This record gives sequence, structure tokens and C-alpha cells, in this order.
Amino acid sequence: MSEEVSKKSILEKFQMNSSDAIVWTLLYTLIGIVLFILVSQIPMGYLMVDLFPFGLLPALAIIPAMGAIRGPVAGFLTGYLGTVLFDFLIYGAVVTMTLPALGYGLLGFIAGLATYDLSNGRSLIKLTILSVVGFVFTLLIIVAVGLTVESYATLVVLGFVMLPLVTSGLPTIILLTPVYARIYHLLIHSVIPRIRPE
Repeated sequence: MSEEVSKKSILEKFQMNSSDAIVWTLLYTLIGIVLFILVSQIPMGYLMVDLFPFGLLPALAIIPAMGAIRGPVAGFLTGYLGTVLFDFLIYGAVVTMTLPALGYGLLGFIAGLATYDLSNGRSLIKLTILSVVGFVFTLLIIVAVGLTVESYATLVVLGFVMLPLVTSGLPTIILLTPVYARIYHLLIHSVIPRIRPE
């Protein structure tokens, strides 16, 4: 009995408890991937301080927002497949056996583990905190891949891989993830019901 309850709760948490839920999760994943690729194409300004760019990467905040909206599977697939497809479509290559993309997938997975009330400010703060935790794990995976698989020198990984991600990615996660989640909530609960015919 308890095994059935735990399996059911895990499937519900991952939004995979029925065929309809699986289809909706995959649809949200597809929307997230398309948004990630499109928003990644927008050139963003940044401020250079010595070698480090300070700015925002708006596509990065889509990953945890999708995790918060539809669960950890949608967040993971948005981050992983979005990064892999973006690299393949734009650069014509898949980077390091898709290992850095696993880090971005983990960002969406961790953000999707909790349940959120997107109309509540405290819940948006919880989303921000879990997104930052996911981003830290993303950084760890990308740095570990750079050191071990790509055989970069330690200072190169720290100076040219990790620090630019921290100076651009961390402000993005903190500022834009709750904004994207709140915009989604407003669209679903305010705008779309007015458009639908009764």
C-alpha cells in the first residue's frame, strides 16, 4: 500500500500520472524549448568590468520557470534539450557530449521539485531560492566538465567559464525567474479566460 502511494505521489509530482498529464508536460516542454531558443537569439547588452560581463541572460530564466510551472520533468527537458538544440541549430555542434546541457537540465529539475502558488510573493521567493540552488549545481557541473572532460586549466575554467556565468546568470535567475512565472500566472488566470468564448 505505501509503495503504491509513494509511486503515485512521485508520478503526480513529476506530472506523469496519466497520459493527459504526460502530453501536457511534453507540450509545456516544447513551448519552453522554443522560447529558450528564440530568446537566446536576442542580443543583450552587458557591461564589461575587466574581463567579466555583467548583464542578463533572459533565456536562462525560462528553464526554472518551466520547472515551476509544469514540474521537474518539464524543467529538466527544457534546460537539457533547449541547450542541446540551441547549440546544434545555431553553432552546428553538440558541445562535450551534451554534459554542460545536463547542468542546465538540473537547474529546471531542482526548481520544479517544489510546489508553487504563483500568485503569492512568498512562493515566488521560494522559486527564486530553489532556482539559485539549481544554478549553483549547474555551475558545479559545468566547471567539473571543463576541468575533467575538456581539460581546461583551473584558472581558465574559473575566469572564463564560471565567473561570466555567475556575473550574468545569477542576476538573471534572481530577477527574471519570478517575473516569468508571474507573467505566466497572469496570462493563464487573467488574459486567456477573457479571450475564450463562453
